[in-house]
Amino acid sequence: MLMVDMSKPVPRPPRPDRIRRIRGSFSWIDHRFLREGFDEGLDQLEKLLYFVLIAVSNRDGVSFYSDQRLSEILEVRFPHELAGARAQLTARDLIAFENGVYQVLALPARPLPPGRYCSGWETDTRGTAPAADRPERRGWQSLHDLLGRLGEPEDE
Repeated sequence: MLMVDMSKPVPRPPRPDRIRRIRGSFSWIDHRFLREGFDEGLDQLEKLLYFVLIAVSNRDGVSFYSDQRLSEILEVRFPHELAGARAQLTARDLIAFENGVYQVLALPARPLPPGRYCSGWETDTRGTAPAADRPERRGWQSLHDLLGRLGEPEDE
């Protein structure tokens, strides 16, 4: 039996004439990604790559988008930036990548603590310093924090 918390008002859409409907393919972002901190420690490009892969993947989480096309979508200027974001998402057990095919994975039981998990930062293809030596690209640390500041309801 479905239990509904009647103590919280249900927000009404500002544009009921433009409510989204599922047509054709469908993707989703597991709420645990934000609520349980899977996004913490990822930089902006890593988060955007994850969300784009979700948006373009099939029902099994598989995407055949090329690195060139993903770089265009994400406005990445250098191949090592995309390779570094991919390596970080792979190391955090959020995606798999093999022979040019991406797969968004079911979230693990718990997120890895924030930090860098790629070995050999000094010699990797990213060509950048470790995260501790790099400035954040934005002034926020996690999407969860950002949504909290925007007043996003916790229970949807």
